[in-house]
Amino acid sequence: MQLLSFSKGNAKLSKRLIFSLPAGYTCRQAGVCKTFANRITGKIIDRPDLLSSINPEYRCFAAMAETRPAVRDSRWSNWCALKNAMYTGHDPVASMSLLIKLSLASAPKLDLVRIHESGDFWCPQYFLAWLQVARSFPSMKFYAYSKELQLWLDYYDEIPDNFYLTASAGGKLDHLIEPNKDKFKRIAYVVYTEQEAADCGLSIDHDDSHCFGDKPFALLLHGVQRKGTDASKALSQRKKAGTWTGYK
Repeated sequence: MQLLSFSKGNAKLSKRLIFSLPAGYTCRQAGVCKTFANRITGKIIDRPDLLSSINPEYRCFAAMAETRPAVRDSRWSNWCALKNAMYTGHDPVASMSLLIKLSLASAPKLDLVRIHESGDFWCPQYFLAWLQVARSFPSMKFYAYSKELQLWLDYYDEIPDNFYLTASAGGKLDHLIEPNKDKFKRIAYVVYTEQEAADCGLSIDHDDSHCFGDKPFALLLHGVQRKGTDASKALSQRKKAGTWTGYK
């Protein structure tokens, strides 16, 4: 059995396992940020969906990492292994859950897992598999940003206490946020500037600590943005001002 790969951190986060899938391809409900990297060449493809989102357009931060072959190969390998487990096993949820649990058992021993630095819950069975995993590791904390808001609502009563979800605004299902704020307590909004966050009464998260709270928060735009867009102009203005522009 081909096991899944986890990283132990990145430029932003440390002391946690991080699991990733291909950006865009696994993000069914992505809207303003929908970005792909070609599986073979790594060429970036922008396909933002602006019709139903409450957020301005920006390029997916995680997709840009897939211009590097090693990152791209790791994420695709993870997705292929999961799909193989899903389609060859008798019970898709149990098969994917077993694969994730075996992979976690072989990973470094850390008690915090970020699900999807890149990617999202691409089908209900996959989402349920992660819920099973969380129940099997009650001493660990699992967390994820997600635009799959309908899945969250459909299985709300099945989510264990050690599984923390943050609603990621900017997707096709943003209309579900306002009427379900009793369930979507943690909501992440991407902002272009620190002043924009302040005007909205949102604190900016730089270390995912807000993913365990109970209030909406902001993520400050970073990464390479599409030339000529407002996002790109905002980054250029912040760079000229000497303010924060990204994680090193």
